[in-house]
Amino acid sequence: MAEKKIARPVTTSPRILSQIDLLRMAKNGDTSASKEIIDRLNNRTSEEGQSRE
Repeated sequence: MAEKKIARPVTTSPRILSQIDLLRMAKNGDTSASKEIIDRLNNRTSEEGQSRE
């Protein structure tokens, strides 16, 4: 007989929670949240480009 699946509590880091909130705000039309997301993405891509050189 198969084991029952047990729901385990999951903890999420504050960084991920803030990113989720930012996405929700952008989805609801907050332009400052949209700009923040674009800035974060641009910073991440520029950091990745520098680390590959």
